[in-house]
Order: sequence, then C-alpha cells, then structure tokens
Amino acid sequence: MKKLKSLYTLLLFASILLLNCNTSSDYSGSMGAAGELNEVQLKLTLEQKECNDASQYIRGTISYEPKYKNLLSMKVKGLKLKCKISNNASIANFKDIKALITFKSKTGATILKEEINIYEFIAPNSSVKYKTEIEITNQQYKDIESFEWSVIDAKCS
Repeated sequence: MKKLKSLYTLLLFASILLLNCNTSSDYSGSMGAAGELNEVQLKLTLEQKECNDASQYIRGTISYEPKYKNLLSMKVKGLKLKCKISNNASIANFKDIKALITFKSKTGATILKEEINIYEFIAPNSSVKYKTEIEITNQQYKDIESFEWSVIDAKCS
C-alpha cells in the first residue's frame, strides 16, 4: 500500500514538473491581445444576453383616447394609442418590437387583447414615441378599466 501511495506521489510530482516546463515564459506580448479579446468577448456576451431577453430591458407606457364614429352620439369606433417605449439595455439596440396590450374590466376579466408591431429603432438607454390606432366596439370601450402591456418579441439590430 505504501509503494502504491509513493508511486502516485511521484506521478503527481512529475506531471506538475512537466506542466511547468512546457509553459511559455513570454507573457508580455500575449497579455495585451488577450485582454482586448476578452473585453470584446464580454461585450458580445452581454449583448447576446440582452438580445435573448428583450422583455427585461424594454419598458413602455401607453395612454389612449377614444376615436368616435359620431361626436353627437358619442359612439366609439376605436382607440388612439400613444406609446413611449424605453430601452434600458446597456449595449443592445432593439427594433421591430411586438407588444401585447390586454384591456381588462373592473373585475379583471380580459375584454380585448391587441398585438401591435412597433417598427422603430431603439438605442441603448433611450426611448421613442409611437402612435397607432386600434378598432374597438363601443361596449368594449365602456367596459375598460385598466390595461397591461408586455413585450412578446424584439429583434436586435
């Protein structure tokens, strides 16, 4: 048993000695290039992380106002949506954002789900304004109490 233990110790010592002998002693030239490469790799990794999970970085606020068929009868035929979308990512640029707006009643029931496409470029740490219109019935408009906004998809540019 002692002979086996001493053999393992000898092999471990020999392998450490061989590894130390085979390493290059010229570190000065390769460190600078490796340092720059690592920085580029870190930026690409961060950008990929941000691109893969766009919903964590894109935030938005929406306001709406009715679009009337006839002002005298006050019948609503649609909503004018005003959106402000912000990109909180540090590196990733986003474009072609697909968002889902869910209109809710007083009881929390879903009245209407509307998917909107926002064809804009949003740079990191900036925001854009976007306007669109959707069709809605008069009864749906009367039942709306609140809404939720979420990002379904966004592409990196």
